[in-house]
Order: sequence, then structure tokens, then C-alpha cells
Amino acid sequence: MTLPARRRLGDRRVRRRYEIVGQLWGALESVEPLRLRNLARGGALLESRFSLQVDSVHRLRLASADRTSDLQARVRHVSRPVAAPGGPSYLIGMEFLALPPLATEHLEQLLAANAPPVDVSLEREGT
Repeated sequence: MTLPARRRLGDRRVRRRYEIVGQLWGALESVEPLRLRNLARGGALLESRFSLQVDSVHRLRLASADRTSDLQARVRHVSRPVAAPGGPSYLIGMEFLALPPLATEHLEQLLAANAPPVDVSLEREGT
């Protein structure tokens, strides 16, 4: 059997593939809804079924009935798991970083109304 014939039998890919020489880094992102325990101008206390690394930076999405805001936050502290319906959960203290003007306005609106957002979700990134 000739080399091109073997290649056709062993490699049945329809599209062309390129060899990567060296390292090629990628990222994985997932979104997880979290329970908001408290909210302040500088940060939030979230309840999560998974732990986060202290000092890691994540994107958060605050969603209320009429608007949604995306922002960055740094994990400042993580408590040990506590018993909760559906399994143990962690309390995670987040510090807001460089809030965009629209996110600041949204946060101020929530604090003025003394009403928590309907939903908080965390976009987790990993390599």
C-alpha cells in the first residue's frame, strides 16, 4: 500500500489540520448562578457550591428586573463550606474592581431601592 493510500485510510478528517509547534494556550469559561447574601458599593458576599481561589479575578453579572451589568471582582475571602439545601456551600467575599459607569449606576440604583438583584452569575475562567 502506498503512503497516500495509508494516509487516506488512517486520517478520515474532512478539513485540513495544522500541526502546533510549541505550546498553545486556551481558556475554558463557564457561567454559574450564585445567591447574593449582601451587596455594598465596594463588593458583595456570594453563596456558591464551589470554592474560588483568594485573590483571583472574575467577571460577575448583576441582573435585576430591568437591567443587567457586567463587572470584574476580586475574591477577598472564602469561608469553609456550610450546610445548605442542595449540599454544602461556600461564602465568598468579592471586591468590585474598576466599575464601569453603567455598572456603578446600576449598583447605586439597587442600593437606593434596598433591593438585591434578581440574579448574580459568575463567569469562571480556567486554562
